[in-house]
Amino acid sequence: MSELIPRHVRRQLGALRQQEAASAPPSEALPPATPTPPAAGPARLTVAAPAVLPPGWEIETDLGPCLSLRLTPECGHPAYGSWLRQVAADLAGHPAGADRRHEAVYLDLETLALSGAPVFLVGILHGGAEGFHVHQFLARDYSEEPAILEASAPLLASARTLVTYNGLTFDWPYLADRRRFHLLSPLTAPRHLDLLPTARRLYRSRLPDCSLSTVEAHVLGVGRVGDVAGAQIPQVYHDAVAAGDLNLLAPVVFHNLVDLLTLACLAALWRPHLGKMK
Repeated sequence: MSELIPRHVRRQLGALRQQEAASAPPSEALPPATPTPPAAGPARLTVAAPAVLPPGWEIETDLGPCLSLRLTPECGHPAYGSWLRQVAADLAGHPAGADRRHEAVYLDLETLALSGAPVFLVGILHGGAEGFHVHQFLARDYSEEPAILEASAPLLASARTLVTYNGLTFDWPYLADRRRFHLLSPLTAPRHLDLLPTARRLYRSRLPDCSLSTVEAHVLGVGRVGDVAGAQIPQVYHDAVAAGDLNLLAPVVFHNLVDLLTLACLAALWRPHLGKMK
C-alpha cells in the first residue's frame, strides 16, 4: 500500500509516527513507519477547480428530476487515478460477494446550513476491482432536494462500510433528518468509519487544526487552486439558482469531488490504524 503515497508524504508520516512514539507511553506508541520504497511520487500535488460544470445528465426519480454527474478520480487530478488504482487492486482481493455490495462507500454532502436546511449535493465515491467512480447528485434548484435524496439512496444502501470525515456527527444524521423532513423511508445505517477521530489522534498536537483541508495539505501534500471555502458554499448555491447558471457551481462540485478523493487516500494511508474495512 505504501507505493500509493508520494515519497514526501511517507517521509512526513514516518517522522510524525517517530515523534509520537518517542513522546507517548509505550502502550500508546504508534506502529513503526512503513519502510520507504525506492519509487518516488510528486513532491506536491496542485489541483485546480474548472471554470464550468462537468458534463452530466438529467435523471428521473419517483420524486422528480435531478442532475447526475459521474466522474473518475482523474477528473480531480491524474495522480488520484494512479493512487486509487492500487487501492482498487487491493480491494479486488476482498470481493463484495454475491449481494454485490461495495466494501466501502465514501460520502460527502454539501448543504445550505449546518442544520435544518436543504442538501443540494450528495457526493458518493465507491470502488472495487473495476476502479473508483464518483457519483454526484445535484439539485439544480431547491425543489430537487427530494430527488437527490432518492437517487443517492441505492448507492448508500450498497455500502458495507460508509467512510466519512465527521460524518457520524454531521453527514449521516443530516441526511437522515432531511429524509424525515420529506417523509422518506429511513436508510439502514451500515458500519460507519469516520476518519476525523483518527486524524485527531494522529495530528491534533502537530497541525493547526484537523479540518479535512488542513490534513489534506499537510499529509497528502495537496494544494487547491480556485477552491471555495465551506462557509461560502451556501451563498454560491443561492447565487447560481438566482442566476440560473449552474456553471457557478463548478468550484463547489470540484470541492466535493476532491473531498471524496482525499477521503479514499487517507483511508488507504491510515489503514493500519483503522482495522479491516469490512
